Amino acid sequence: MLTNALKESPQIPRSRSQLQALDGVRGLAIVVVMAHHFRTFLPPSAIFDPLKLLLDYGWVGVDLFFVLSGFLITGILIQSRTAENYFSSFYMRRILRIFPLYYLCLVGMFTLVSVIPIPIAAIPFPEDRKLYFLFLTNWLSLWHGNWGPNMLGHFWSLAVEEQFYLFWPVVLWLVPIQRILKLTLALSLLALLIRVYWISQTGISVAIALATVTRMDSLLAGATAAVLARDRNFRASIRSLGWWAAAPLAAFVAGVLYAADVSGATRFYQSIGYTLLAIGFSALVLRAALSDGSPILMQRVLCNPWLRQFGKYSFGLYVYHVPILGACDIIIYRQLPETLTSIPLFGVVYVTFLAIVSFLVAKFSYENFERKILNLKTHFESRYPSGLGPRNAATDN
Repeated sequence: MLTNALKESPQIPRSRSQLQALDGVRGLAIVVVMAHHFRTFLPPSAIFDPLKLLLDYGWVGVDLFFVLSGFLITGILIQSRTAENYFSSFYMRRILRIFPLYYLCLVGMFTLVSVIPIPIAAIPFPEDRKLYFLFLTNWLSLWHGNWGPNMLGHFWSLAVEEQFYLFWPVVLWLVPIQRILKLTLALSLLALLIRVYWISQTGISVAIALATVTRMDSLLAGATAAVLARDRNFRASIRSLGWWAAAPLAAFVAGVLYAADVSGATRFYQSIGYTLLAIGFSALVLRAALSDGSPILMQRVLCNPWLRQFGKYSFGLYVYHVPILGACDIIIYRQLPETLTSIPLFGVVYVTFLAIVSFLVAKFSYENFERKILNLKTHFESRYPSGLGPRNAATDN
């Protein structure tokens, strides 16, 4: 039984190749998201138009981030259920990872725009800026419809995660461990039903794409994967997970292609599409996390050193790449003659330039700023009563 296996084996055996593969998943997610945002600088051409059409769906990289986050953090919470400092350890470590860089970027951006004239469309509306500090930006489109793309618009996904993780540790602490799997599945179904009902009442909307209650199933899919990964019998069947990942992702692609127009595609992925992505990506994460080191193609790709480097600096890349894109657009790209920007080869060079600058800034930030703060996590390690460690901690009810 799954519940018995979970009691006996709350921790996942981790090898070097498994950790590398998870870094590769992070790298894959951030590369896809960056390509999605940078695609606009590829000029119209017979060569790039099909690629740009594909990259229109690069937003799915955020869903992959959600699944991976749900998998890793739920695993940590399961293993530390009886820690004496269960809540303070989790929240402080989460604060140290997210807050310093996030608020540095916010304060830096809002200070900069107060002294340098920047087009109003490129920055958050003044009346909305306080919500960025409260991680509530994903609700702006629902409250007054003023949300739109800007140099900090991508912070909506961080808002979703922080809202989810404000309550998720409490839920996992209160619910008996044998019922966690049923809980994650029930809440995932609830998110799908909310989306379907919302669409039936108002039609497709940006609010559905950004609201925590409608996007939480990706995080919950990762949480479900974290529970399944602790079942010995499930781990024994890990080799078949490649097919499990391919099937729902293929169904998502088929659904998008079947839609007659952009509106139809949006209706599809705002309803069942997000669910298919969550299932497919959770299978991918499980395959990476539980790999036995077999030299299969997927594992070789995920363990690629370059991809793992992007994974290592993925948080900084996510935070910085959109402001860098916006700043370079205003300072550099708009000043160039159209005869130059219309050349396909220049588009490739410019996108490469944006990627390199983003990577170098993120690497510098991590090595000289974030790493020093992350070292403080050692002061908030989980503490257990004498003789009760993480393995036994997961057996409590």
